[in-house]
Amino acid sequence: MLDNSLRGIVTQEFFEFATQSGCEYAISGAVKAEIDNIAANTKKEEISQFIETLNCVFLPNSKEAQQLAWSYVKDGILTENHIVDLTHVAFATVFGCDMIVSWNRKHIAKPIKIQKINTCNLKNNYNMIAIYTPQEFLTSYK
Repeated sequence: MLDNSLRGIVTQEFFEFATQSGCEYAISGAVKAEIDNIAANTKKEEISQFIETLNCVFLPNSKEAQQLAWSYVKDGILTENHIVDLTHVAFATVFGCDMIVSWNRKHIAKPIKIQKINTCNLKNNYNMIAIYTPQEFLTSYK
């Protein structure tokens, strides 16, 4: 596990790569809501400005994604207390994103969780999705 200062450096490196890569990025309403709920206005503004620099697609609300998120709960991947985390994954899956990049190692970017998510995706006729931490992503794709 990275300490906060090293994590911040890796995050900054990921953000720099993201803005220069020409890749297409997607943000769901669930992510937007989380950003809107950040208490520190400075951090909220910083994140919002970063998102504006990306080639970003905003994913519309989707009943299909909500249903998939609840399928994850039903399959025991996480409890309903973590439905927001599962909703992020479901939106990315339903809209055909190639991968998710997240620091959430406890609930999302954890090998056993990724395996269970992809098992559920296949069971529900969706493609598997890659899930990386920013550090793993940079190691693999930079």
